[in-house]
Amino acid sequence: MNRSYHQRIEAVKRYNSGEKPKAICKALNKGKSWFFFWINKYNPKDENWFKDQSKANKTVKNKTSKKIETLICNVRKKLSETKYSQIGILNIQWELKKLGVKKIPKPWTINRIIKRNNLIKQTKLFERRNKLYPNIEAASPNILHEFDLIGPRYLGKGLDNRFYAFNIMDCLSNYYRTEVYPGKSDEHVIAFILSAWSVMGVPIFLQVDNGMSFKGSNRYPRTFGKLIKLCLYFGVEIVFIPESEPWRQGVIEKFNNIYDKMFFRKQVFKDFYHLRIESKVFEKFHNKNHRYSKTGGKTPERTHKRSGVKISPKLIKSLRRRIPFKNGKVSFIRLTNAKGEVRYFTEWFLVDKRLVHEYVKGTIFTKSNLLKFYYCNKLVKTVLYTTNKY
Repeated sequence: MNRSYHQRIEAVKRYNSGEKPKAICKALNKGKSWFFFWINKYNPKDENWFKDQSKANKTVKNKTSKKIETLICNVRKKLSETKYSQIGILNIQWELKKLGVKKIPKPWTINRIIKRNNLIKQTKLFERRNKLYPNIEAASPNILHEFDLIGPRYLGKGLDNRFYAFNIMDCLSNYYRTEVYPGKSDEHVIAFILSAWSVMGVPIFLQVDNGMSFKGSNRYPRTFGKLIKLCLYFGVEIVFIPESEPWRQGVIEKFNNIYDKMFFRKQVFKDFYHLRIESKVFEKFHNKNHRYSKTGGKTPERTHKRSGVKISPKLIKSLRRRIPFKNGKVSFIRLTNAKGEVRYFTEWFLVDKRLVHEYVKGTIFTKSNLLKFYYCNKLVKTVLYTTNKY
């Protein structure tokens, strides 16, 4: 028993034996307020009367109502039972918004509720092959953007109802921009990127897959497409991920899945313009409400900071007409074959016969007309590579 507890018991024992309060306080070196507090607190029926009581608030502020808790549980169960549906916290928040809930509970509140009601299922993580891969680390906003598109999707029968969703996301803040277009031409791509970067800021790296809309024509492999030229213009290093490995775009691929299953498949759109309006509502909701553990629970809107060149409406108009060629870097990541070779567009390059089934990064330096290959950040080969600069 600690000293404080012993003093309280001693004070009551002396008082009950007839000793005067003044003498007790002097002997124990305590004040009158302390003495009378514990005399009044004494309860012979409570064996722990002399112990300290918690000063924590007994009531929980802003406690979620039973009605909202039940609604959250029902939404979670419904999502779990719906084929192809996502069941995460963002999805639950989105469903609550659609149901007309004005004050959407915070992610940690929803998480506590679904845990308390045993609505979390453990899933086994997929383990991929253990190969050294030249990842780009995004330590701050606008280091790396991932860009991809979904489509074609259809609002009804016929080509007139076809659309593509263009999505771009910052890999640190998860700040996100989206737009829908009737096609996926390079004009659509340029319009979208200029619009997105005018809000998000210009990144250091832009990572994309090997779609024709991004890289340009296979017929002229050394004539860059408009997206590559736009990146060069702003000093952005575009990086093409390995062919047939979409998971290398992990951030945007995961979100594409959410967009497709949580947004597009969950609503009925009257027409293309209705879809365009609602996609912006979805974008705004995500950036303002969703929270990520990697940013300490902050929303993308609070985490993201715009940086880089300011893109004015005048510059957008000019670049949509013509993109002047500027020197810079264009990169691609590839898995070597059994001969140590890689393919970029339609051309094959021997990197190193000893590098079999290993990931290498190839970087084109347009100013010096060189293509350099790197393995584990070390230069392993340099070849002459001239491009059409117009």
